[in-house]
Amino acid sequence: MSQIEICLIIDTETDGDKDHPKVIEVGAVLYSVTGQCMLSCGSSLITTDADINQAYWINKIPIEATHLCPQQQNYFLNWLQAAYVSADAIIAHNANFDKELITALTWAKKWDKLWLCTYKDFELFPEQYNGKRDLISLSQFYGIGISCTHRAIDDCLLLKEVFNRVQNLPEHFRIAQLPLVEAIAPRKIEGSDNEAVLSHGFKWDKDTHALVKKDRSETFDFPVIPYSSERKKFKALVSFDDRQKAADWGFVWKGETKTWWRFANPYAIDFFPFPVAELHPDPEQESLISA
Repeated sequence: MSQIEICLIIDTETDGDKDHPKVIEVGAVLYSVTGQCMLSCGSSLITTDADINQAYWINKIPIEATHLCPQQQNYFLNWLQAAYVSADAIIAHNANFDKELITALTWAKKWDKLWLCTYKDFELFPEQYNGKRDLISLSQFYGIGISCTHRAIDDCLLLKEVFNRVQNLPEHFRIAQLPLVEAIAPRKIEGSDNEAVLSHGFKWDKDTHALVKKDRSETFDFPVIPYSSERKKFKALVSFDDRQKAADWGFVWKGETKTWWRFANPYAIDFFPFPVAELHPDPEQESLISA
């Protein structure tokens, strides 16, 4: 586990292309975790070969503007590289999105430092909070007024203000680096939330269909396994009378195939109270797609 004293908060704006988004702006804040203050910040439009900004009505960036000041872009990228060298980790809200975009750019291909996500890795909300967890909601929770959004530097400055107000920020950075564990337990019991699991701080992760929390070396009265991002698709082999049991364990009904299915950690399937089978892609469907 790294001791993080300085971090680089970063955000991007793109042209809105859903299949192949192109970065048209980068903003960043170099931030002292131990001092809880901003050290430096910068932002610049990034030259792109995109013909149109499909996200113009969100970020209000004319695509032509990305070509207007190449010298300023070079100045900013030099500053950004120096900030990266100074930082112990990179921080973003929804970091997987920004990491994939930024590390694909020529000037960041060698960026191999730790990335942490304020949406998934940090625990900046109290356990009892059940509201939205987007950056605007996070900022409002900490009493931060919202005047400008959807430009890269604006979102970085919002996150900086959140960090300014978090108590014992270095401890939050330590917790953010803890691995996850996954509970082997039903999400619900007879249709109602499984309070026995939720009371221990486990949350349902909709992306991986798992009950997860940070590993603080606790003991539970149900099994846990190390979390893995590897997920496979399984179907529950249950009768009509046992359909609620499948639903309680996070399986959902797919009417077209008349199947109860879910993504699951392959190491967890032996713990289900009913047999399951892996769902393999339909070869005929795959051939149609490839054709």
